[in-house]
Amino acid sequence: METQTWHGLAMIIGVGITVVILGLAAVVLWKIFDGTIKLDDLISEDGKASLSRFQFLIFTFVVAGVFLLLSIESGTFVDLPNNVLVLLGLSSGSYVISKGIAENASRNRDRDPEATDPRDAPRPRTRRTRS
Repeated sequence: METQTWHGLAMIIGVGITVVILGLAAVVLWKIFDGTIKLDDLISEDGKASLSRFQFLIFTFVVAGVFLLLSIESGTFVDLPNNVLVLLGLSSGSYVISKGIAENASRNRDRDPEATDPRDAPRPRTRRTRS
């Protein structure tokens, strides 16, 4: 009888914590849609979208969500497989490397203001020949 009481109490506490977390998530989403919380720089750098930053954000949320779900189902903390940790490490590594490349390009532009980004150069026009 006593185990059922503890099980029921754990279920009530679990539901209460879930409701609080969902309430906080709803408030954050409302503030995002309201414009109070700005997400302009969340996945962009210098006004341009950053794929590595977005990938790092998504992988982190997915791994954290799955870890939380598995921990709740089992009732204890579960061990993360090494493959998942390697995936997170690669994702964060690609983000760090892209930041280094962007910083290096920014320094080079500051040293030589006449230099332009090759992607900004006009494309050469090709003549079309009639066949």
